[in-house]
Amino acid sequence: MNVISAVILVTLAVIGAASVVREISLRLFVSRTEHSVLLITPVRDGDNAEMVLRSAAERMRWGRGRRGCAVCLDCPLDAHTRKVCETVCRDYGFLRLMTKEELQRDVLG
Repeated sequence: MNVISAVILVTLAVIGAASVVREISLRLFVSRTEHSVLLITPVRDGDNAEMVLRSAAERMRWGRGRRGCAVCLDCPLDAHTRKVCETVCRDYGFLRLMTKEELQRDVLG
């Protein structure tokens, strides 16, 4: 039992150390003025749209785009897919659902 506990402890320590090194390197090497926009155009099927949006949101959250936002482009979506997109956008604060006009006006300038 002690061996299993030691293996679990070492594994969690290595994961924690890797996480700390990652955070430090992101703070050192990522510009503070860097802003990025990830543009997502979901597929017509609502279930696949949820998978695409959640994976893109996680990529933004864990990747270099921490100081940016992800935009789900409504070009036009059916009712079910739009509802899925609104739900996922509500779950992640940096993910926004926009039309093409809103994207041109608000994000692209």
